[in-house]
Amino acid sequence: MKNTLSDNDLQIRLRADDKKALEEVYLCYKHEFLNYAKRYDIETFDVLDIYQDSIIALHQNFVTSQLELKSSTIKTYLFGIGKNKIFKKLKENQRLLRVEVENDEYTEIDIEQDLPSKNQLALAIKLSKLSETCKQVLNLFYYRNLTIEDIVNLTHYKDANTVRSHKSRCLKHLKSLFKVN
Repeated sequence: MKNTLSDNDLQIRLRADDKKALEEVYLCYKHEFLNYAKRYDIETFDVLDIYQDSIIALHQNFVTSQLELKSSTIKTYLFGIGKNKIFKKLKENQRLLRVEVENDEYTEIDIEQDLPSKNQLALAIKLSKLSETCKQVLNLFYYRNLTIEDIVNLTHYKDANTVRSHKSRCLKHLKSLFKVN
């Protein structure tokens, strides 16, 4: 698919951080995106948030990464970002529904019995020996249950492959700390 001249011009303006170009994109595709999102079972206010988040992501990709679309239009790229964010929101909603169903019965927890086990204490000691970046990546992935893509968005890493390899190296180092003792 070839880009139109105006689409190419708009891409150049977006890469130059032209706020007027960003406003044009926002206003031009807002109504179409809202109609597109109607096919998914998602609240209108959530769709508006998703659209705004998608516009922000598009802007950041053009400005910071100097993105150049060669085989698609800005609209296609924007809607792709939005579609991924819609699926992520639907997945979150499913998790929330599942949690509500599973929590019908609960048991009371005695805090005094929840002292860290010997293994948990050993893990805490070994984790303290890791670098701050390793602790951050492992904490975000395992403790906060963030996806690799979420970690890329929250940190300084350039892409998902970098995060995966860093996480793998950190786990390998953590395992080696256990083997030493």
